[in-house]
Amino acid sequence: MNREGVDMELISKLLDGQADAAEARLAVDSFARGEAERDRWSVYSLIGDAVRGNPTPDDGFSRRILERLRREA
Repeated sequence: MNREGVDMELISKLLDGQADAAEARLAVDSFARGEAERDRWSVYSLIGDAVRGNPTPDDGFSRRILERLRREA
């Protein structure tokens, strides 16, 4: 984990089923603590699904990302 929360390598390991139990627990605890961590997980999950060609549910995620980008611009 980095100072910003769950590190990208750990999220990737979780998505690929390669994280050990301690790493998984660390990540889940982090997700439970903060919205930013859950957002990071969502983004990585969505990217992984898109790369693998899996259908992605439309839960408003794309709309939220666009709104966030507009606020940042």
